[in-house]
Amino acid sequence: MALKRPLPALMGGVLLFVLASLGVLASQRLSTDALEARLVREVNTLTHAEHPRPAHVTPPRAGTFGAALEPWVASLVRPPHAAPGAEDAARCEAVTEGRVPVANLPAACREALDLDRPLMRQVLAATHAESGGLPEELRPLSGPDVSRRDALAQALRRVLEQAALETRLLVAGGDADQAVDTCVDALALSRELALGGGLAGQRLSVHGYTRTWRACADALDAASVGRKREAAAQLTRLHEGFPPLSLTLHEDSLAAQLTTFRDLLSDDARSLLPVAWMDAPSLPGALSRRLQWRQWVADSDRLRAVVDMPVEARRRAMSALDARKAQEHFRQEEAVSARLSSEDMEAMDLRALRSEALIALAEVDAERAEKGQWPKALATKTASLVLESVDASQAIIRSCVRGLTPEALLLNADAPATPQQAREQP
Repeated sequence: MALKRPLPALMGGVLLFVLASLGVLASQRLSTDALEARLVREVNTLTHAEHPRPAHVTPPRAGTFGAALEPWVASLVRPPHAAPGAEDAARCEAVTEGRVPVANLPAACREALDLDRPLMRQVLAATHAESGGLPEELRPLSGPDVSRRDALAQALRRVLEQAALETRLLVAGGDADQAVDTCVDALALSRELALGGGLAGQRLSVHGYTRTWRACADALDAASVGRKREAAAQLTRLHEGFPPLSLTLHEDSLAAQLTTFRDLLSDDARSLLPVAWMDAPSLPGALSRRLQWRQWVADSDRLRAVVDMPVEARRRAMSALDARKAQEHFRQEEAVSARLSSEDMEAMDLRALRSEALIALAEVDAERAEKGQWPKALATKTASLVLESVDASQAIIRSCVRGLTPEALLLNADAPATPQQAREQP
């Protein structure tokens, strides 16, 4: 007769097996070796990534935008000349946006523009480079110190605002073609800032389009027919050169991982990173932070898989992601890069819509001048905009996208081109 194993011994064996299994599972859950290898590989890939995009001038300047801008970085980050006060700045903005006449421009704004114009023109000329790529100071993966990055970003924001004001002054002075030169370069600068600058660069890019597009529309409306045609082609190349948002989020995700978790990396892994990231101050809570790291990467992967979808599909997919998060237990604090706001998404959608509207304006206005009547539809075949004829001398381009309603663009008919002017058109 076989002896029966005592129940306590049997239960003890089961308990040991369960504990061992849980230990193996916990070890697998807490291991970040695969995340470490992936992080190092992707950081080095994006750190050395190139940013080709269509150049908006012919012939372009050899090299990258970052290389062309580098000689002017030190001048840009110096303390600016005395800035206009808050009241004058508000009046200056109203002039730039065309809400009040140029005659109302405060003297302080005009003086600041006169002082900064040479540097502004050098920065705009840097956009003529044949390839994109920001100076190191503006790249999220360049290092954990953001003070110089913030200073340069603020300086470029100021350049964008001054270029928009310069465009407005040139239009008022009767130099519409030169105004188009300035505003197209300002829009090109806005595009450059989105190429490798992370979400901060995208926001600065959006600001550039927001501040410039109304002055640019008025410049295009007043420009010669040949300059309208040339601008339509330039603006189309700019429109085609924006990076996918998923790439922007990838840059921010990697920078967030390095900032928060680099002390968890092995010495060998840190030695393979850019020098600025090699210091790794030790932080407490390594076990819970390893779980948080896994969550951050998973959240980032899911978000990047849907952000490049068309607007309505993206909204549904992001709502599904939020519902999934709400059902997950024991979630850690999320990374900022995994919480893309609806305001950011709408702002970038609006930038794209404004870009399309400027292209349509240039094309429609040129065709009206050449043929003597407004076209029946937009040549761009966009489903986002519609053309409405007001009368023989005016037309309107407006948005038909739900939730995105930038102010309509009013077009004023030019005088029909003479036979001599028609022969001179490119």
